[in-house]
Order: sequence, then structure tokens, then C-alpha cells
Amino acid sequence: MNVLFTSALFTGAAAIAVWLAMRFPRLTPESMTVRVVGSVAALALLRIVRVDPGTYVSLYATLFGVCLPALTIVWLGGFWLLRSLRDLVP
Repeated sequence: MNVLFTSALFTGAAAIAVWLAMRFPRLTPESMTVRVVGSVAALALLRIVRVDPGTYVSLYATLFGVCLPALTIVWLGGFWLLRSLRDLVP
């Protein structure tokens, strides 16, 4: 059950990131530095956060309040970095 939920969380975050990148292309930062720093900061946040299984409220608050947005930012940063690599190639 944990593998299924984790897979769904990662896939859902990727789907949200792709939707944001396609729907709002103006959100893409102009600077490559901002793109990289944003992705690294989101990864660092994911390393720091501990999921608290004490109560259902704290569990869902950490999963959907912290982990899902951070995963979405990581996917979005990766998507932006791939897009910038595509733009570099003539």
C-alpha cells in the first residue's frame, strides 16, 4: 500500500508540474541560476521534512501541505531545466 501511495504522490506531483509549465509559461524564471536554486532548495526541504504519523491530521498536513508542493517544485524545476537545455541547442 505504501508503494502505491508513494507512486501516486510522485506521479501526481509530476502531472501538476507539467500542467503548470504548459498552462502558465510566464512563470518560468528567466535566469538559469534561479531555476537551479529553486530545485535544490525544494530537494533540501524534502530532505529536512519528517513525516509525522502521530495523527491523521499531522500525517496528511505534512504529506499534502509540505511534500506535495515541494515535489511539484522539484518536477517543475527539472522541466524548466530540460526546456532551457532544449533552447540552448540550435
